[in-house]
Amino acid sequence: MLYHKYLNMLEQTIIDCVLSTTQTYVETLKKAGKFDADAQKIAFTKTYTNVMAILSKDAKKYLEETIGDLEAYVYNKIEAEVKLTK
Repeated sequence: MLYHKYLNMLEQTIIDCVLSTTQTYVETLKKAGKFDADAQKIAFTKTYTNVMAILSKDAKKYLEETIGDLEAYVYNKIEAEVKLTK
């Protein structure tokens, strides 16, 4: 039960952060025709940083114990969410 709580929280945080980065950063650059590979890397970094900042220490600890490599998991989930929002 606790696993689902933290996993759902993590997934919703990722969705929210991807949408926020898209709205505040990506869309502006796309409209200006300046969303290139470097901007994509910056967008990812902004999103990843926001996700990790939002998660509490307890959540990170529990997720690391449960998932294993939290960094890789978050990375892959961000990429998947970006793909869904395109």
